Amino acid sequence: MHDPEEHNTIKKLLKLFSEQECLRLGFLVKNDNQTLGVTVVGTGFLLDIEARDITTLHEAYAAGFDQGQMQATDRA
Repeated sequence: MHDPEEHNTIKKLLKLFSEQECLRLGFLVKNDNQTLGVTVVGTGFLLDIEARDITTLHEAYAAGFDQGQMQATDRA
């Protein structure tokens, strides 16, 4: 069973990866009722990697570095 408010996000992640892989990567989590929910990591993946059409490990690393640098600059 899925949380109705997060249904489309969960569906997108499950289309890209299996449920087991989403749980292993920390993109999804199950609560005590076995209801799937999206984690911050899953949302970040969809926003920072999937939405930007990043397809290689190199691009993903660069995107993560840029994001971290931007956050560090915002806090300074």
